[in-house]
Amino acid sequence: MSSVMGKVLLVAFMVAAVAVSSSTAADPNECSGPFENIKTAPVAVTWQYSNDDGKTFSDKPLAGPKAGADPRHTREVFPYVWKGAFEVADPAKVAGLWVRITDGLPDTKATICNGDIFGAASGYWKDLGFCPTLLEAAITLNGKNVPFPHGGPLVQFWVPLTGELVKGKNTVEMRGNLYTHWQAKPAEAMNALIVSAEAQPAEIYNGPILGDFGEGYFTLACRTQLPADLTVEATPTEPAGAAVSVVSAGKIWHRLKIEVPKGTRKVSYTVSAKVATHVTKRGPYAVTLAADTKAYRFVAFGHPQQQLTGDLTTEPLAINSKLILKANPDFVVNTGNLLEQGAWSFWWESSYIKPASELLARVPTLITPCADDYTGIFDELHYTPADDGYGHSWTKVMGPVRFIGIDGNMDWTAGGQNAKWLEGVLKAATDKFVIVLAGYPAYSSGINSKKIFGGRIATRDVILPLCGKYKATMMLCSWDPTYERIELPPEKGCTQIVTGCIGRGNWHRWDTRMGSHPFGPPNGNARGTVGKVVRPDGGEWVGYFGTRHFCVFDVKDNTLEMKVLKTGPADADIKDLKVLDQKTFKPRN
Repeated sequence: MSSVMGKVLLVAFMVAAVAVSSSTAADPNECSGPFENIKTAPVAVTWQYSNDDGKTFSDKPLAGPKAGADPRHTREVFPYVWKGAFEVADPAKVAGLWVRITDGLPDTKATICNGDIFGAASGYWKDLGFCPTLLEAAITLNGKNVPFPHGGPLVQFWVPLTGELVKGKNTVEMRGNLYTHWQAKPAEAMNALIVSAEAQPAEIYNGPILGDFGEGYFTLACRTQLPADLTVEATPTEPAGAAVSVVSAGKIWHRLKIEVPKGTRKVSYTVSAKVATHVTKRGPYAVTLAADTKAYRFVAFGHPQQQLTGDLTTEPLAINSKLILKANPDFVVNTGNLLEQGAWSFWWESSYIKPASELLARVPTLITPCADDYTGIFDELHYTPADDGYGHSWTKVMGPVRFIGIDGNMDWTAGGQNAKWLEGVLKAATDKFVIVLAGYPAYSSGINSKKIFGGRIATRDVILPLCGKYKATMMLCSWDPTYERIELPPEKGCTQIVTGCIGRGNWHRWDTRMGSHPFGPPNGNARGTVGKVVRPDGGEWVGYFGTRHFCVFDVKDNTLEMKVLKTGPADADIKDLKVLDQKTFKPRN
């Protein structure tokens, strides 16, 4: 599932076994996930269990490990192995196969992931209260490795099993280090479930999401509920041209690059997924490609964390996505912090993708991850400008502007590999404007930044000073649910903008030390200070906490104009939105 785009990977999700019954969900607790409206059936499996790394096995499910007393230091971790055998009557009749680690109790949700403890926790220890969790998991099907989605740790209750099956006996093995969250009770008996699905209509799920783009191409990513042949048919409409088709065959995760004639300004595309004889479609979607790179518009925003109300008429991300579309951007810049629980794969659809579906499908996105984004399916769903389409550190030139994406979760030690790469790009840049996209701000008055931590230290001590040294135009960040612009002296950095409140509401308050960093307002301890302040050193500070907004940038060859708009109701006219802040950036030279 992590193959490079363009390779045709024929993956068979084929398993058939004696099914006791069928249902429209693999588990009542998870019916809102990718199994929604998919008929599945349990697979009869004979399991053996080991808690000594496979040295000895038992036919009886073993109890989970005891919880440690201290989440930072003491936890019982032991290697656990499941071996299963099942019969396949006709592999061609089954379209999907999934496995879940469980303790067999209906009110708990044991999970499986492939990362370290912090990644599995999605950054919040309490979120593992319904563990045990299997860490650094490895799965084989008939002796061959089952790949996890590309990138960092992923917690999902049902893991797709990919690989060829044979008629008759098939085997599956899962192993990893199991532990129980310090606030949870150990499982009474760790078990495993497998479900299968026959060929049937499968929705296009988690997308489509447009990613990197350029002269004569755009990219797209999505997931299908079952392994499918995904076809994207794109028709140039301005100027008119012949349709082109691109296929991703036999996959559940799909990533495609669609090439159209150079000079194409507008495209209409449709996505269809085929499972056996069943076909489902989405679209058509109209896309504008930024062909004129001397004059274009982009919108920047971040922190679209969304309350799970399920009502798309009231959810802020859904409303604000419609307003952004009204601004007619050629593309959007997303500075990350997409989900509060980025590790839970089934939340991506309801909390991020569905509310912003039209925006994601119609407007290309340049993105950098922040916080828990790296623990989810971020890499599979976002096609970046990196050479392999996955990398989080990249650079892209659009006319007079060079965009540089960096991942604040990586190692940015001074003199390290990443810092050298960034300095090399900045030093060589002759572009009129340079915009660096980063998740974590160096300085912020939001409560998320009340405590200093590694990502913010690296931005403050390494990344932002490099931006100042080489006269970058600005650094865009998210992380805090706020708008804050700080004009820094060159030795400390460049213009830093925190744009982090496109989705969720006022779920935090200003820190009592708001603005108490050296570049905030002089009355930094006055809670609730908002607006524009000129500091004693002449630098500007602008801050609006918990105010939903987005930043509109107009590029006009020698000028870069920014307006920060306060969002309103979905039916608002874009010209009637309140301007919170504005600035015209001059060329670097």
